[in-house]
Parts: sequence; structure tokens; C-alpha cells
Amino acid sequence: MTLYRAALSAFIFCAAFSAFPSPAHAACSDKKILSMSDEGKSVKSIAKACNMPAAKVRAVVDSDDGDEAAAASSQAPATTVKKLPSGAGVATCDCQGTVPYGDKAPELRCQSGVSIATPCAGYCPPRGVAPWRRVCS
Repeated sequence: MTLYRAALSAFIFCAAFSAFPSPAHAACSDKKILSMSDEGKSVKSIAKACNMPAAKVRAVVDSDDGDEAAAASSQAPATTVKKLPSGAGVATCDCQGTVPYGDKAPELRCQSGVSIATPCAGYCPPRGVAPWRRVCS
């Protein structure tokens, strides 16, 4: 009976202490800390949840903010303006009056910087002039 009580006591003792995590296993990874920070949790609440000192949590959060700022400042502008290739229409066919076909005009939207007047199918009443439009040269 004494052996039974000793074994039972040892089992309860081990079960009680294994239910509580040790400080070495309670620390959260940097990724977990950052995700909790992104969710809006405070440094103090993260430190309490991870069983870590607040200074260590703050260092992880601050180092991530510095990495993002450095990455953003070192990147070149990602937005580049794509210009229209040769043959792309700059305007739709319309009866805009007469213009000599092949007439060139500056156009900043084209890669070449120039547009050309081209005829379109159909005619414009009352004079019967063909409609035209501009395309990139």
C-alpha cells in the first residue's frame, strides 16, 4: 500500500508540473510575436502571453519596423508608365474634319513619341469625307 501511495504521489507531482510550461519552452518565436503585434496586441500583453520580458518583445517588434522601413526606402519606384506600342490606337474613329493622312503629331502616350493620322472605314455626312484617327507610329 505504501508503494502504491508513493507511485500515485509521484504521478500527480509529474502531471502537475508538466501541465505548466517551463520558461524555456514558453518563449514565442519572432514570427509569433510579430503576428500578435500586427493583430494590435500591446507589448505588455504579448510578453505576458509568451512568458517573456517586455524588453525582448519590444526589441523584436522594433527590429521588424526598422527592417520594413529600410526595405521600403531602398526599393526603386515600382510604378513604371507603360507607353503604347506602334500601331496602337490613340483615339477612336471620328469625323474630326479633314486631315492629310500620314500627318505626324507629337504624342507622349506612344513609345515612339509620335502619332500618325490614318483613315477609317465609312464616311462622314454631309461631305462624304472618310473618318480618321491617330495611331502610334
